[in-house]
Formats: sequence, C-alpha cells, structure tokens
Amino acid sequence: MPKNHRLKEIIQSTFVGLLIVICLINNLSCKKLLDAKPSFDITTPSTPQDLQALLDNSLTMNSRTPGYDEASADDYFLTPENFAILNLRAQDAYLWKPNINEFANDWSKAAEVIYNSNICLEAIETVDGNGTDAAQLNNIKGSALFFRAMSWLKLLWTHAQAYNPHSSNSNMGIILRQGSDFNVPSTRASVEECYSKLISDLNIAAPLLPDNPQHVLRPSKAAAYALMARAYLSMGDYPNALLNANRCLNIKSNLIDYNTIDIATNAPFQSYNPEVIFHSDISAYSYFNISPLYASVDSSLYQNYDPNDLRKSIYFARSGKYQLFKGTYLSRALGSNALFTGIATDEVILIKAECLARANQTEEAMTALNTLLKKRWKNTVPYTALTAADKEEALSIILKERRKELLFRGLRWIDIKRLNLAGANIILKRKLNGEEYTLQPNAEKFALPLPNDIVILSGVAQNPGW
Repeated sequence: MPKNHRLKEIIQSTFVGLLIVICLINNLSCKKLLDAKPSFDITTPSTPQDLQALLDNSLTMNSRTPGYDEASADDYFLTPENFAILNLRAQDAYLWKPNINEFANDWSKAAEVIYNSNICLEAIETVDGNGTDAAQLNNIKGSALFFRAMSWLKLLWTHAQAYNPHSSNSNMGIILRQGSDFNVPSTRASVEECYSKLISDLNIAAPLLPDNPQHVLRPSKAAAYALMARAYLSMGDYPNALLNANRCLNIKSNLIDYNTIDIATNAPFQSYNPEVIFHSDISAYSYFNISPLYASVDSSLYQNYDPNDLRKSIYFARSGKYQLFKGTYLSRALGSNALFTGIATDEVILIKAECLARANQTEEAMTALNTLLKKRWKNTVPYTALTAADKEEALSIILKERRKELLFRGLRWIDIKRLNLAGANIILKRKLNGEEYTLQPNAEKFALPLPNDIVILSGVAQNPGW
C-alpha cells in the first residue's frame, strides 16, 4: 500500500480514537458508542465542561513533549553497549544521521496537542456557555492558546534554525496548523512568522488566565509569561525576555531549599513541587537515549559542580564508571522513562539573570543568580556570593550555571543553537567504537528533519542537509 494512503488511514483512526475519548469523558460507554447510530452531538464537544475535560487530559496535553532535540544534544553520552541495544531511530538521532522517522513520533504527539487546542479554540466561539461564568470560558481559550503555542515553540526549536533577525523572514519554520480541518493544505511558515504568531497568541492568553492555576497541569498567567520569556530568550530579544521573566516572578518566585531534599533517594523531587509553574513531561520516549536507564551524564559537566553544591549529590547517581541523572522534577523511580520538561521558577530566574547581564546590569544579574544558588548550597558551609567584574564575566558564570541547573529539561538544544549564532562556537562530538562524529556550529543539521511521511503527504520541503 502506498505510504500516503497508509498515513491517511492512521490519521483517520487517530481521529476516531480521539472522538471516542471525548465520549468517554462525557461518561458514555464504549459499547453504547459502537451500538448507537453516529451522531454529531455525541462526537463533538458541546459544552464548556467538554472542552475543559479535553484540555485536562494530561496524558495527551502534558506528557507528550518531543525529545528528538534532547536526544541530539550534549548533556549525555552512550556507552557502546547501551548504543547497541537502542532502536535505529534512537541511534540515528544520537549520531545526527537521517532516519525515516515515520508515525508515530514526536511530531505526531505534538500535533495531537495542537489539534485538541484547535478544537477548543473553534468550539469556544459557538459553544453554549449558559450557566458558565466568564472566567471559565476565558480559562479554556487561554489554555488552548498556551498549549498550542508551547507545542509550536518546541517543534520550532527542533525543526528550524535558530532565530536570526537577518534571515528569519526566509528561513523555513514549521507548519502552523490553526484549525482542525485536515483538508486545509499544510505549508511551512517562516521562522519569523512562527515566532510572531505564537507570541501573539501568548499575549492574548495571558490576561485570560488566572495568576496561578488550580493545578500546575493547567496553564496560568505566570506560565504564559514564562513561556514568552523562553521564546524571547531563544530569539535573542533580551529586553522582552526580561520583561516577561519579571512578570512571571512577580506572581510566583518560590525556590526549594535543596537542604530539605533527601540526597540518598533515587527520586529526590516530587511532581508539582513548589518551584513548578507548569508541568509537562516525557512519559513515553521515541528516543530512549535520554532515559537515565541508558544515558550517562557528560563527565566534564559533572566535574563542574562544587563538592558543596547539593546538586552534585541530588542530581546524580553513580552507575559503574559514570553518572546517571536522577534530578528531574518528577516523581519516579530511577531508571524510568519520565523527565520533567515543564517550566519552573529556577529557569525563569536564570533567564532574568542572563538578560540583566546582557543589559550590562552586572550587579543585579549576579544578585539574581545568587538568590538561586544559595538554595542549592550545603547549609553547613558558608555560601560565598559569586561576583563578576564585568558583563562578559557575569554572562560566562550565568550560562555555566544555567547548564548545570537545567539539564535534561529539553532546553539544551536550543541553547546550543542560539549561543552558537552569537559566536559561542560549541562543537558537538560523539565518540563511538573508535569513530568520532561531529556537528559544527550553525550547521544545517541543527534544524532536525521533519518526519518523512509528513513531507510525502503534505508536499512541504524537507530541511536542507537531510
């Protein structure tokens, strides 16, 4: 059977499955659904409660973070033994080699989040809101815009070149699906158009959302500001990144004192802990490379932690000659596949510190950084505040601490891309079975390939170099 026909059948079956889930949310049994005559009322969300339930399906909306970029980054390495037991998709991601990467994959997981969001955005304009207060309707619209923007941003970081004000109008971005109709042709927007649209949506979403959510599985105003700070940072727009980081921190700025964390346990952090602004994770990998079961932490990175830095004991566990990562903000047993990829206050403080340093506000930048690091320092040893003589020294220190704090959160790939665009000259290297593989700064391959079936079915262009 031709691949495009097979993919159409897969998409159709996925759509039917989604409708069944919606029916189950409305307490309809599967048997009744199969026995009943098809009905538009049964298969389409018709109330605000239906729409909120669709967005509250955390298995889809919060646990589908793409991992292709993280699998391609440099916070880890694979031993030859662990490399050998991975599937071909994971091996090719590790070595930056082309792979067909057909459905199901990261792209399809993100597409489901975007599709659900689009259903809600279309329905909220016509749904019967009788008896529903405005705050609930606003929360649905704001949440749908947030979820869609977060998925777009992650796909953009993965499948497009870093934002460059000189070329982003012509550089290929991603497909911006803004409706649920499969018959609308897919086209790739420019990088500029993608960032403009997702930031516009977040600006609309923020005032619609509550300052803090009922649960961090739901979006909030703080989360929308934090996501805008992320987006602007990746664009190199530091004034706007700082503005939105401060907006977020004015609502939520909690930090965990790591002295209260049990160093010995294999799962030191709980999900939804006080630092978490918005929770998302990877619960089922396309790329098992980054699971602590397989990934060994980069040895030079591990050596960068001071012995009195509690992160060295809390984040890592020894396995043979190397270290495994156990410091994810997620309740799980060591070696499980889950990693936290959401937004937390430590990340937002680091965004603030970096932007202050770039604005030549050195003292303020180091103050922000030290606020974080004091909470990571062993309290039996006096903490000596870090200082910097100038902007460049402050920036060097802050970026080093950013990498040490935020590893395995799905942020390293875009950091490499944006910093290399600014001249950081980070060269990625893999050594495997006597061979060395390299990825040079600003190489075409930093825009990872779209899935082969998406290219075939839609006719959009594949990224150069693949």
